[in-house]
Amino acid sequence: MTFRAFRRLAPCLLSGVLFSCVAMSAGRAQTPSAKPALAGAAVAAPVLVDISDEALQAEDIHTATAVAGSLPRHTDAPAYVAADERRIVRIRPVGDGRVISVAVVPGQIVRKGQPLLTYENFTLRDETFQNTSDEASLRAARAEERNARQLYERGQQLKGGALSVGEVERREEAWRAARALVQEREADARRASEHVRRYSSGMEKVEGGQSIVVSPIDGVVSHVSVVSGQDMTAGGPPPIEVDDLSHVWVVSQVNDVDARSVLVGNRQYTWIVEGEPPLVSRVDAVEGSVDPGTQHVLVRSLLANPANRLKPGMLVRTRLFFRNEVKGMIVPEAAVQTLNGQPVVFVRAAPGRYAVRPVETGPSLDGNIVLLRGVKAGETVVTQGSFVLKSQVILSTQSGAD
Repeated sequence: MTFRAFRRLAPCLLSGVLFSCVAMSAGRAQTPSAKPALAGAAVAAPVLVDISDEALQAEDIHTATAVAGSLPRHTDAPAYVAADERRIVRIRPVGDGRVISVAVVPGQIVRKGQPLLTYENFTLRDETFQNTSDEASLRAARAEERNARQLYERGQQLKGGALSVGEVERREEAWRAARALVQEREADARRASEHVRRYSSGMEKVEGGQSIVVSPIDGVVSHVSVVSGQDMTAGGPPPIEVDDLSHVWVVSQVNDVDARSVLVGNRQYTWIVEGEPPLVSRVDAVEGSVDPGTQHVLVRSLLANPANRLKPGMLVRTRLFFRNEVKGMIVPEAAVQTLNGQPVVFVRAAPGRYAVRPVETGPSLDGNIVLLRGVKAGETVVTQGSFVLKSQVILSTQSGAD
């Protein structure tokens, strides 16, 4: 193997540090018409860059050692936040009535027990009247029963004397009928009382003859469909909806090819703000069809949201991990540069000398990347500042082509 120096390689002064680049070519090194190694579509032959340790330090260029390891395959996807339909509380009044006032607006954060609306409860009014009537009937029935019992007991004392046996038996029968009526009236009163009592619960309270609908949970008001003066019914559309946002869906839009590798239970990262640590969760569902609007597969993950940072409609970024990991040599991602469309790294070939090495890259993660071919374990590669060496190679190659 022979060495061919570039036609004219002048010293390249970069921040006071001298670099030199040598292209190595086999077989055609003596051919005058041969092009430099980096002028083709790929790096076909080694290119050497001479740089001293002092130059590395002066240019703040760092190196690292390639180590054997593996990284998981993954895909990054745009995503949005959606409320969990199972946690949406659709609030309806217990009775029919007319809205007096509405205390909340959509988007408002509410606490459990906080008033949402007040209405004149026509049904409660009718139920209260019926309850009052039933209680009055019960009192009358009890008074009649007491009177019938006293007549019977008096008859027992006078039986065979002032009263005939038949009269005593008639009084006993009247007492039995009075007791039965009391039991019937007690049942009616209990039903009426229970009907009235249901208007005071965790979702509705009665104050001053009016019903106040309150929130049963901590959440966010998502929908209000009534205004003051409007009639509403217990069986009609819910006038107010409150979303429990303690857990929300993060819905990722994944292309159909990558979606084939995403499985339920796979790890997921979600970034709310770039630069902050991601939220970690698991994939809960992969939809079985392609969304016609986006031509993507929707992947859902349920995230805890204690601080309500995730809001429905918010756009976020996700990273979905696949099950399989790719083995190879792990180096910092900054080590990989591109020359003529070919990924390369600068590998230390000798003290002060680095070779341009074509590589095949795999997945990257957290600033590291796995190299499938081109680098061996223990080899030293240039990381931070590798673009400086790349620039020098390009300049030297262009100079040699002149």
